[in-house]
Amino acid sequence: MARLWVVMCLGTAVLWPFALWAQSPGESGGSRVGDRFTYSTKDEITGEPKEGLVVIVTEVSDKEIVTSASTPGRNTSQIVVLDRDLNRIEDATWKFKPNNAQGIRPPLAVGKTWRFEYDSRNAQNGAVFRTTGVSKVVAQETVTTPAGTFDTFKIERHQSGYNTIAQPRITETDIVTWYAPKINRWVRRTFVTRFDKRIRSSTSEELAEYHRK
Repeated sequence: MARLWVVMCLGTAVLWPFALWAQSPGESGGSRVGDRFTYSTKDEITGEPKEGLVVIVTEVSDKEIVTSASTPGRNTSQIVVLDRDLNRIEDATWKFKPNNAQGIRPPLAVGKTWRFEYDSRNAQNGAVFRTTGVSKVVAQETVTTPAGTFDTFKIERHQSGYNTIAQPRITETDIVTWYAPKINRWVRRTFVTRFDKRIRSSTSEELAEYHRK
């Protein structure tokens, strides 16, 4: 069960698309079909690179944003359904009620804080995780990646959860996101997951290149 939790929280390191809705949609146009973002990923414990991530926006409606995420060199992809605030609703493995609360809460400003609570159900084995946590905008920072230099909001998120069916042992995850309103996307992310207070994984993602329609 702990392994399932790590996979769910760190799906971002493999197949977690975040086509983030801009703080000012009228200025940037929000997400558009055909927007494409490529990320490099790294295991921060070993320092070794991991498989990258390519995210393409495939559908946009007044309620949902659908993205396709794939690993370069593979012939498979995963569809992830998000709401317009970029909270994940479902994918091939997980369904979230009401959502996974990992989107933004516009308008963003330093000091803004929001709490969340949700259930996530694994479609393959029926496992249900209950998660609570808090996100806070802690700073505005200029970040440079291989894709360019961006003005960002730095958002720190802490969450804890447990399997409601098995023994309720707590898993904790800290996520730091640098979100750039200019492109409606995060340009850098870090994830640290602990189980029984011990680090189980530490990964990072960074925007390598992007193309907007």
